[in-house]
Amino acid sequence: MTSATSPILLKWDPKSLEIRTLTVERLLEPLVTQVTTLVNTSNKGPSSKKKGRSKKAHVLALSVEQATQNFLEKGEQIAKDSQDLKEELIVAVEDVRKQGETMRVASSEFADDPCSSVKRGTMVRAARALLSAVTRLLILADMADVMRLLAHLKIVEEALEAVKNANNEQDLANRFKEFGKEMVKLNYVAARRQQELKDPHCRDEMAAARGALKKNATMLYTASQAFLRHPDVAATRANRDYVFKQVQEAIGGISSAAQATSPTEEKHGHAGIGELAAALNEFDVTMATESGESIRGTGRVAKSAALIRDPDSGKRQNLPSPGLIVLRGTGCCIPAPITFEE
Repeated sequence: MTSATSPILLKWDPKSLEIRTLTVERLLEPLVTQVTTLVNTSNKGPSSKKKGRSKKAHVLALSVEQATQNFLEKGEQIAKDSQDLKEELIVAVEDVRKQGETMRVASSEFADDPCSSVKRGTMVRAARALLSAVTRLLILADMADVMRLLAHLKIVEEALEAVKNANNEQDLANRFKEFGKEMVKLNYVAARRQQELKDPHCRDEMAAARGALKKNATMLYTASQAFLRHPDVAATRANRDYVFKQVQEAIGGISSAAQATSPTEEKHGHAGIGELAAALNEFDVTMATESGESIRGTGRVAKSAALIRDPDSGKRQNLPSPGLIVLRGTGCCIPAPITFEE
């Protein structure tokens, strides 16, 4: 198939640090919390206690190091399994490794002297770079998931074209059977993506596109069969072409919603877009004073990266399974009914 060789293009810039799924937020939140806690260690101003090494800071620094190592191991595995983004993922993993080592050194020096504003500032800048690198790695991994969904879409499009080009009813039955199999696979992958999308508008659009695809797929066989039986009747051709167009538009809707590139993005925008990037940009600026601004800065990063929403909060269309379609008056029926699971 051409889907194995044709490039799949994403309308998505990983450099934007735009988090689009709940999974990325959930994975990032613990690291943000650990880094934030570490940065705020012994940051409450003068203390009567003897200055020196901070046991708590050393423990927190170790936890950040372990979390970074975990991201590295998972990132390496994803890069190994990926076909389309292997090079980008390898570069992202190496960046996390580099920033992780910088953070390890900076946090260790800070833990030895937690009252030093210079060492704290160095660690904050290292933390900012580490969080940016990890976020970019997670976003690339998320993009790899989207590309797998787009690969499914290409296969379905090819199967749809095969159905359209069927020469007789037996050929139509065979091709529609293959189309139905690919449709079931696509619906499963698209349903998972729908639940992971952060933006409620994109979730709604994914649900609507899946519903439209399901509805029109059930009419595809009857419309195509009627056209094959009466190719000279303009109405049968128009009806078949209309159903095919509806299926194609539904496939396009799934693609747009999966990449969060639908029209509602321009109208409504994504909740929280740019907040994490902006917070990271200000992460080290707050070190300019010793008036507690760093606590507010790191707190904003934690809040921006931890806007965890209920994945089931988006509206979903629970349409019934189409079942077996009997063609009245012909004694024929669809050979392979497309049954979806929500």
